[in-house]
Amino acid sequence: MIKYLLSQLSILTTIAVVSVPLLASAAPNPSQIEPAQATIASLDAALQQNPQDIDAYVERGILHAKLDRNLLAIADYTEAIRLDPNRALAYNNRAIAKLNLRDYRGAYLDYTQVVRILPDKAITYNNRATARQSMGDCKGAIADLRIAAALFQLQGDAVNYQRTLANLKVFQKSKR
Repeated sequence: MIKYLLSQLSILTTIAVVSVPLLASAAPNPSQIEPAQATIASLDAALQQNPQDIDAYVERGILHAKLDRNLLAIADYTEAIRLDPNRALAYNNRAIAKLNLRDYRGAYLDYTQVVRILPDKAITYNNRATARQSMGDCKGAIADLRIAAALFQLQGDAVNYQRTLANLKVFQKSKR
Protein backbone atom coordinates (compact mmCIF):
# COMPACT_ATOMS: atom_id res chain seq x y z
CA MET A 1 0.00 0.00 0.00
CA ILE A 2 2.77 2.46 0.92
CA LYS A 3 4.65 1.63 -2.28
CA TYR A 4 1.47 2.34 -4.30
CA LEU A 5 0.87 5.66 -2.52
CA LEU A 6 4.48 6.74 -3.04
CA SER A 7 4.21 5.91 -6.75
CA GLN A 8 0.98 7.94 -7.00
CA LEU A 9 2.58 10.84 -5.14
CA SER A 10 5.56 10.74 -7.52
CA ILE A 11 3.23 10.82 -10.52
CA LEU A 12 1.17 13.68 -9.14
CA THR A 13 4.30 15.65 -8.27
CA THR A 14 5.63 15.20 -11.79
CA ILE A 15 2.28 16.22 -13.24
CA ALA A 16 2.00 19.28 -11.04
CA VAL A 17 5.51 20.49 -11.83
CA VAL A 18 5.58 19.75 -15.54
CA SER A 19 2.15 19.28 -17.03
CA VAL A 20 -0.09 22.04 -15.84
CA PRO A 21 1.92 25.17 -15.07
CA LEU A 22 -1.22 27.29 -15.59
CA LEU A 23 -3.04 26.09 -12.48
CA ALA A 24 -3.88 28.95 -10.17
CA SER A 25 -2.12 29.17 -6.84
CA ALA A 26 -4.09 28.44 -3.69
CA ALA A 27 -4.31 32.11 -2.70
CA PRO A 28 -4.33 35.11 -5.00
CA ASN A 29 -1.56 37.66 -4.70
CA PRO A 30 -2.98 40.49 -2.52
CA SER A 31 -1.61 43.13 -4.90
CA GLN A 32 -3.71 41.62 -7.72
CA ILE A 33 -7.04 41.56 -5.89
CA GLU A 34 -8.07 45.21 -6.08
CA PRO A 35 -7.11 45.78 -9.75
CA ALA A 36 -8.77 42.49 -10.74
CA GLN A 37 -11.97 43.42 -8.91
CA ALA A 38 -12.02 46.82 -10.60
CA THR A 39 -11.56 45.18 -14.00
CA ILE A 40 -14.29 42.65 -13.19
CA ALA A 41 -16.62 45.56 -12.37
CA SER A 42 -15.87 47.20 -15.72
CA LEU A 43 -16.44 43.88 -17.50
CA ASP A 44 -19.76 43.51 -15.64
CA ALA A 45 -20.79 46.91 -17.01
CA ALA A 46 -19.64 45.99 -20.51
CA LEU A 47 -21.63 42.76 -20.38
CA GLN A 48 -24.74 44.66 -19.30
CA GLN A 49 -24.33 46.76 -22.44
CA ASN A 50 -23.53 43.75 -24.66
CA PRO A 51 -24.36 40.34 -23.18
CA GLN A 52 -23.02 38.70 -26.35
CA ASP A 53 -19.42 39.86 -25.78
CA ILE A 54 -17.56 36.54 -25.75
CA ASP A 55 -14.17 38.12 -25.07
CA ALA A 56 -15.55 39.88 -21.98
CA TYR A 57 -16.78 36.56 -20.56
CA VAL A 58 -13.41 34.94 -21.19
CA GLU A 59 -11.50 37.87 -19.69
CA ARG A 60 -13.76 37.98 -16.63
CA GLY A 61 -13.30 34.21 -16.26
CA ILE A 62 -9.54 34.66 -16.30
CA LEU A 63 -9.78 37.29 -13.57
CA HIS A 64 -12.07 35.11 -11.46
CA ALA A 65 -9.58 32.25 -11.84
CA LYS A 66 -6.72 34.52 -10.72
CA LEU A 67 -8.77 35.30 -7.62
CA ASP A 68 -9.33 31.57 -7.04
CA ARG A 69 -13.04 31.89 -7.80
CA ASN A 70 -13.15 28.78 -9.92
CA LEU A 71 -16.94 28.36 -9.95
CA LEU A 72 -17.42 31.92 -11.21
CA ALA A 73 -14.67 31.38 -13.77
CA ILE A 74 -16.37 28.20 -14.98
CA ALA A 75 -19.68 30.04 -15.30
CA ASP A 76 -18.06 32.72 -17.46
CA TYR A 77 -16.23 30.22 -19.65
CA THR A 78 -19.44 28.22 -20.02
CA GLU A 79 -21.28 31.31 -21.23
CA ALA A 80 -18.48 32.06 -23.72
CA ILE A 81 -18.73 28.48 -24.99
CA ARG A 82 -22.51 28.77 -25.27
CA LEU A 83 -22.04 31.84 -27.45
CA ASP A 84 -19.17 30.29 -29.46
CA PRO A 85 -18.84 26.50 -29.21
CA ASN A 86 -15.47 26.66 -30.98
CA ARG A 87 -13.74 29.00 -28.52
CA ALA A 88 -10.74 26.82 -27.62
CA LEU A 89 -9.42 29.25 -24.99
CA ALA A 90 -12.70 29.07 -23.06
CA TYR A 91 -12.62 25.25 -23.04
CA ASN A 92 -8.94 25.23 -22.04
CA ASN A 93 -9.39 27.70 -19.20
CA ARG A 94 -12.53 25.96 -18.00
CA ALA A 95 -10.56 22.69 -17.91
CA ILE A 96 -7.93 24.34 -15.71
CA ALA A 97 -10.60 25.64 -13.33
CA LYS A 98 -12.14 22.17 -13.21
CA LEU A 99 -8.75 20.65 -12.40
CA ASN A 100 -8.45 23.13 -9.54
CA LEU A 101 -11.79 21.81 -8.26
CA ARG A 102 -10.67 18.19 -8.82
CA ASP A 103 -13.35 17.67 -11.48
CA TYR A 104 -11.04 15.48 -13.54
CA ARG A 105 -13.75 14.09 -15.82
CA GLY A 106 -14.98 17.60 -16.60
CA ALA A 107 -11.42 18.74 -17.31
CA TYR A 108 -10.87 15.71 -19.55
CA LEU A 109 -14.03 16.50 -21.53
CA ASP A 110 -13.02 20.15 -21.96
CA TYR A 111 -9.50 19.25 -23.06
CA THR A 112 -11.07 16.83 -25.55
CA GLN A 113 -12.96 19.77 -27.05
CA VAL A 114 -9.72 21.75 -27.32
CA VAL A 115 -8.15 18.77 -29.13
CA ARG A 116 -11.14 18.75 -31.50
CA ILE A 117 -10.68 22.45 -32.27
CA LEU A 118 -6.84 22.58 -32.20
CA PRO A 119 -5.58 19.05 -32.89
CA ASP A 120 -1.93 20.16 -33.19
CA LYS A 121 -1.73 21.86 -29.76
CA ALA A 122 0.72 19.57 -27.96
CA ILE A 123 0.27 21.06 -24.51
CA THR A 124 -3.42 20.16 -24.59
CA TYR A 125 -2.63 16.46 -24.93
CA ASN A 126 -0.12 16.84 -22.12
CA ASN A 127 -2.70 18.51 -19.87
CA ARG A 128 -5.42 16.04 -20.82
CA ALA A 129 -3.03 13.29 -19.72
CA THR A 130 -3.05 14.90 -16.28
CA ALA A 131 -6.82 14.69 -16.10
CA ARG A 132 -6.82 11.11 -17.38
CA GLN A 133 -4.18 10.01 -14.89
CA SER A 134 -6.14 11.64 -12.08
CA MET A 135 -9.24 9.71 -13.19
CA GLY A 136 -7.26 6.46 -13.08
CA ASP A 137 -7.00 6.13 -16.88
CA CYS A 138 -3.26 5.39 -17.06
CA LYS A 139 -3.49 3.85 -20.53
CA GLY A 140 -5.25 6.94 -21.91
CA ALA A 141 -2.77 9.24 -20.15
CA ILE A 142 0.14 7.39 -21.75
CA ALA A 143 -1.51 7.62 -25.18
CA ASP A 144 -1.95 11.39 -24.76
CA LEU A 145 1.65 11.82 -23.62
CA ARG A 146 2.87 9.95 -26.68
CA ILE A 147 0.89 12.27 -28.95
CA ALA A 148 2.16 15.32 -27.02
CA ALA A 149 5.77 14.13 -27.32
CA ALA A 150 5.43 13.57 -31.07
CA LEU A 151 3.88 17.02 -31.56
CA PHE A 152 6.49 18.76 -29.39
CA GLN A 153 9.21 17.04 -31.41
CA LEU A 154 7.61 18.02 -34.74
CA GLN A 155 7.25 21.60 -33.54
CA GLY A 156 10.89 21.76 -32.43
CA ASP A 157 10.06 22.31 -28.75
CA ALA A 158 12.94 20.33 -27.27
CA VAL A 159 12.33 21.38 -23.65
CA ASN A 160 8.70 20.26 -23.55
CA TYR A 161 9.55 17.19 -25.62
CA GLN A 162 12.06 16.08 -22.97
CA ARG A 163 9.65 16.90 -20.11
CA THR A 164 6.92 14.90 -21.79
CA LEU A 165 9.24 11.93 -22.28
CA ALA A 166 10.12 12.09 -18.57
CA ASN A 167 6.40 12.12 -17.68
CA LEU A 168 5.82 9.24 -20.06
CA LYS A 169 8.47 7.13 -18.29
CA VAL A 170 6.90 7.86 -14.90
CA PHE A 171 3.42 6.99 -16.17
CA GLN A 172 4.63 3.78 -17.80
CA LYS A 173 6.35 2.68 -14.57
CA SER A 174 3.20 3.34 -12.57
CA LYS A 175 1.17 1.22 -14.99
CA ARG A 176 3.18 -1.88 -14.10
